[in-house]
Amino acid sequence: MAVPAPLGAGTVPPFDQVAVAVAPGDDLVVRMPGIVLVVSVRTADAPAPSPAPRLGGWGAPPVAAPQAAPVGHPRVGELVDLCRAVSAAGSRAPGRRLQDEVRAWLSAARDLPSFALAAATEEGLALGLVGRGVAEVPDLGLRLTSADGERLPDGTAVLARLVDWPPAALRLSAGAPIGTAPHPLADLEAGAVPGAAAVLSSAPAPARPAAADAPPATTAVRLPAPGAAAGALAAVPPPRTLRKPGRSGAPGAPVVGSAPVAPHPDAGPGDEHGHGSPPAPPAVPEPQVELPPPARAVSLLAPPPPEEAEPPRAPLPVVSGEQPPAAVARDPEDGRPRVKGFLCSRGHLNDPRVQFCALCGVRMAQQTGVLTDGVRPPLGLLVFDDGATVSLDADYLLGREPETDERVRAGAVRPLLVVDPTGGVSRHHAEIRLEGWDVVLVDTGSANGTLVAPRGAPAWSSLVPGQPVQLTPGMAVRMGSRSFAFESPHGGY
Repeated sequence: MAVPAPLGAGTVPPFDQVAVAVAPGDDLVVRMPGIVLVVSVRTADAPAPSPAPRLGGWGAPPVAAPQAAPVGHPRVGELVDLCRAVSAAGSRAPGRRLQDEVRAWLSAARDLPSFALAAATEEGLALGLVGRGVAEVPDLGLRLTSADGERLPDGTAVLARLVDWPPAALRLSAGAPIGTAPHPLADLEAGAVPGAAAVLSSAPAPARPAAADAPPATTAVRLPAPGAAAGALAAVPPPRTLRKPGRSGAPGAPVVGSAPVAPHPDAGPGDEHGHGSPPAPPAVPEPQVELPPPARAVSLLAPPPPEEAEPPRAPLPVVSGEQPPAAVARDPEDGRPRVKGFLCSRGHLNDPRVQFCALCGVRMAQQTGVLTDGVRPPLGLLVFDDGATVSLDADYLLGREPETDERVRAGAVRPLLVVDPTGGVSRHHAEIRLEGWDVVLVDTGSANGTLVAPRGAPAWSSLVPGQPVQLTPGMAVRMGSRSFAFESPHGGY
């Protein structure tokens, strides 16, 4: 059984939060939600400058030599508008739709510019290369050009391909020479700027704590807080951390900063740098404080005073071994999962960690602590934003097309259809697993990610794909524009 990771063991950013650096150049680099585009532009000789007017006190104006200036390609504006229309449709994984729109545009357009684009998909990236467009991963020696694809009737080379997100930086260019590497601190968040290439950093790996007992690092996502009104933004900044310097696009593991400790005034040479130990300060005896005597001495072994004696209680019912309850009875044809738990006085199987029976509310302190094997009861409910509820008595696969998964077809997990009008839910988005008495949530590599927030949390946290996280009662989960809450009387609180 996989051990679920604690909440905040790491986060993975979506496509729009990956850093994009720009190499200097004359082409155009455009970034919008879900899409990065590098398109070539033409240059023309600038006209001779007209004489500048003279201004008093400013001296003689210099005569600037004519320089080549970029001019608008007749098709660049159409391409940028097409990308913006697809991006504005609302989906954060517009790669497949963008490929269809660009394919239709290419069939009707002529005199095409060279360009390279990358867009987010549910499984990775959608690449489009036209003319001298190039997509490459220099650190891995991977390179794609439009010559690897097909040709249009006018002879223009075109490549459209769906690829996995590379574990190293991805560089897009439209064929212009790259003479200078991008600045390591540069990051194009949105807009259009001149440049020869766009370098998309790889998604950083989840940070692992140095010690086993060290608290994991989390990242607060600035999204509406769970239960807040629509459009509200969480105003809680992320935890302040110091990061070790590393290569561009791959931040190092977070290191919590601490204040320096001042050396002892009597420390010898080297103590300031931590190579020695300061002398121990003289011991100061603590003052002896005499506590007042208790109001009344009570023996834990003696019976209580007569005036406080409780009336005798009726004996609790005893589960007979001749007629075991249904939870403990074993049927050879019953394939339901069985777990070990405590039986309450009325024969209900419970999580060993709870203090009260989840069905009848009887206190579990009267039990002997002997674990009993029995059929596992439902471990809780998923309460969706539209009021629908799902009882958790088996593993579920959540998504917009969960029935297409091989595990669902084989009967290993149940499908749970989640309809999202914005398109933010992937075909196979997340999985609910029942492991013992725990319920864990696993993001299966969705395009837009899965966000969680424990009860009372001011902001959402993004899950690492494939990393199980245990759900606790009251925890909210968000997938695209849909959300649900987990409620359960079982498990730890």
